[in-house]
Amino acid sequence: MTHLSTNRRHLTFALGAAVVTAAIPRIGLAQSDKPLQIIVGYPPGGSTDTFARLLSAPLQGALGRSVLVRNQPGAGGQIAATALLREGADGSAILAINQPDLNLAIARGNAGFKASDFRVVMADLHEPRVFLVKNDSGIPNFLKFVEQARSKPGKLSISVAGGTAQEVMAKWLVDKLKIDVLVVNYKGGSESINALLAGDVTANLGDDFVRSSMRSRTTALFIGSDKKSPRWPEAETLQSQLKTLGVSMPSPEFLGRYGVYVVSAGFAQKNPKGYQELQQAILKARTGQVFTDYIKANNLADLSLGLPGEQFEPVFAAEMPEIERISK
Repeated sequence: MTHLSTNRRHLTFALGAAVVTAAIPRIGLAQSDKPLQIIVGYPPGGSTDTFARLLSAPLQGALGRSVLVRNQPGAGGQIAATALLREGADGSAILAINQPDLNLAIARGNAGFKASDFRVVMADLHEPRVFLVKNDSGIPNFLKFVEQARSKPGKLSISVAGGTAQEVMAKWLVDKLKIDVLVVNYKGGSESINALLAGDVTANLGDDFVRSSMRSRTTALFIGSDKKSPRWPEAETLQSQLKTLGVSMPSPEFLGRYGVYVVSAGFAQKNPKGYQELQQAILKARTGQVFTDYIKANNLADLSLGLPGEQFEPVFAAEMPEIERISK
């Protein structure tokens, strides 16, 4: 799970404003008398939870029905995904989770569900990966990191949050580049970045926006996107670096964190009208003043999406074979 640096004053204002956002036209679903649950696959306080709570009040106004946010953390989102399939067959539940976390749960093979059980209704936010070293590392770019890894096998290391897409991406890089670099797992993002700052590892793989709080102490060697980041202007795109090294990525923003809202595929198939109404309501709620103000206050404009999930299904599908290969 990722934590954004939330400005509590802006969040309080946004939630208060959302309650009175009745100007959004109401959309009536067949189950309009039943509360809609947003099941968040992570504990309270992270970016996924924050955005779900920002969405809940304007979505309630758009639907004309109660919207409840419920946190169901555990097993990388697997518990929440299972709850969605159990409780959301009639469209009365939505899962708020990150991709590729959902694909990771599927790839591990013990979740009891498959990719076709889900439909991404909206992609909310995209945050690419960033690869950091300390300012005094003496490693000016990623090509030099790879060069050192090849000349000093087993001497370099990368810290990651274990069991997450960060670990999968780090292992993918090491495998594809055929370098002997140790991938070191930590319990969470805070521990993994602290390991870098303490000098316990050579590099850290984290999330673009979240890691910006370390801007003054670290240098970015790549950004895992097809465009450069305003927070890390020194970082070349990973795609361009890998092309120089003769390696191609499954997708331009491979294993970047997408905040997504997911429904049961069974609901979408059995009630296409209800699915379209729900998607329309979510997209309308996402474009209101609440989100506009929050995104501006937190400098998230370049990462904000608020787009139909269908646009991103090819990206998630393209990543799945490599996720399955590395996860085995």
